[in-house]
Formats: sequence, structure tokens, C-alpha cells
Amino acid sequence: MDAHLLPDILVFLNVARCGSITKAAERLNMVQSNVTARIKKLEDALGVTLLRRHARGVKLASAGEAVLPMAMRLDAVLNDLGYAFGRGKPSKEASLRVGAIETVAAVQLPGLVSRFLEKSPHVDVSVHVGSSSNLVDQVKRGELDAGFVSRSFAAPGLREELVFTDKLVALAPLKVKTRDDLFAVNRTGLKVLVQRLGCSYTERLLTFLETKKVRPERIMEMGTLEGVLGFVEAGVGIAAMPESFIGPMSQGRKVVMISLPKDVAALRTYVLSSQHTASPLVNDFVDQCCPVRTKRCQGENLGAVRA
Repeated sequence: MDAHLLPDILVFLNVARCGSITKAAERLNMVQSNVTARIKKLEDALGVTLLRRHARGVKLASAGEAVLPMAMRLDAVLNDLGYAFGRGKPSKEASLRVGAIETVAAVQLPGLVSRFLEKSPHVDVSVHVGSSSNLVDQVKRGELDAGFVSRSFAAPGLREELVFTDKLVALAPLKVKTRDDLFAVNRTGLKVLVQRLGCSYTERLLTFLETKKVRPERIMEMGTLEGVLGFVEAGVGIAAMPESFIGPMSQGRKVVMISLPKDVAALRTYVLSSQHTASPLVNDFVDQCCPVRTKRCQGENLGAVRA
């Protein structure tokens, strides 16, 4: 293999990740014709077709599927060089792409990233927010290096570490004072509010309400967590949220937090990364998350003993 083709392989990787030559050109700060020419050059050198065009962009051909993991390993090696030898240099020569569900991105992730950057200030960290299912898919496809999700997936090829524990609470209008009141207002037609359909927190609340023979009139999708909070405050409905997230946000708002049974309330957040393509940079970041989990668990056990 001609070493001069290495940049072309990285161009192919960007196109594969973007699913579009246009988007890849924007990310690489190149003109589309240059991107197309590089892909063609790589295909000619390998003697195969890597990409197939369609109305919404491009998709990988079978040969492209085979080349993709090799391109990802090459990208990881180059990233590791920047991570290992870029310390102390003014320019950021390594990148880390982290995904998280919105509540984790708002509460726990900033501290984790800050501590990591104290040791590795030359790493360029980008954060993407999404649902747990989407984040898992993005880690699998190599679009993210690590993802913080709300439940265990035990997916083949992925490293999975428990990093945070939290409590799920029901957020309700002020007229709701107790868990029994929660059931009563639901029977009068209050709605369950959710940021997006398929939220695992809301599914827990709905399952719990089902055991109490309570069936909400409707599930309303708000799009944002701030929107959910506002509609709860206005008395439209109830919602399920992690205590660590909603506790600070609810200060001074006309809402109450209703505790849920332990088996419903116990929340666990996991960090996922690839077992096959994860680099030392990614592994160092994930390893740093584990002591946070250990300290929290130790604190919880100590609190239980004191109680």
C-alpha cells in the first residue's frame, strides 16, 4: 500500500461518518470535487467500489464496510500520537468525542471533562447530546468515542462501565403533596410529560403507575427538559427526572418532587466505548470515570451505615 494514500483513507472515513460528501467536505474544509477525487483515487488503488451514491448522500458498499474498521484504527493511531506527544503544546492535537443523555451532559459530565482536561489540556473534547439508543449506535459506528447512557445494553464489542448512581423522582405541580396524591391527580386526567418519546425514565414511571392501576390520559412530548419543567409548574402534568438534575432546577419553582419506591427510583448511568477501536486516549478517559463511581458507592455505603 502506498503511504501517500493515508490521507485519502482519512477522507473516506469522514465521508463514511457523515454519510455525505457535502458534509464531509465542510468538516474537512475542502471542496466537494477534491473529496470525490480522493475517494476515486483510493478506490482505484484498492480496485474496489467503497461508496454508493443515493438521493440523500452516500452509503458504504460491501468493500467500504470492510475498509471502515481499518480506517478507524488508523485514525485512532494518529489521534493517540497527538495524545501521547502533544502534551504541553499550544495547539490541540488529539480529539475526544463524547456523547451523553441530556441530564448527564448538564450535571455530571462537565466535572468529568474538566478533571480530564486538567491532565490533558491539549485534547479537544466535543460533546454530543442524544438518547441512549442513538448514543449506543453512534459508538458502534465509530462516530463517538464514548457515550453515557441511562441503562445497561451489554452490547457485543462494547466496553461498559457503571459510573453514576442516582434516584428517579416524579416531578409534580404543587397541589400534589404525597405519592397517594400523585395517583389521585392522575385519575383526574393529568398528563405525563416527556422530553422525547421512548425516554427510559418515563417508561419506569409509567410501569410503576400501571402497577397501581393508574393509566395517564396522555403522554405529551415537549422537546426540551426546560419545557417539561414549565408545563409541570403550570399544572398540566407530571414527569420523571433524575434527582441530581431536577433538584437544582426546581429551586424557586412551583413544583414538588415525589419519591418513588427503591426498585423504581434506582438509576444507573453507564459509559460505553468500543472494545476493538478504543485508543489509549479513550481508555484513559473511561478509566478516569471509574474512580468517580467507586467514591460514590463508598459514600452511599457509609451513609447507609450511619443511618
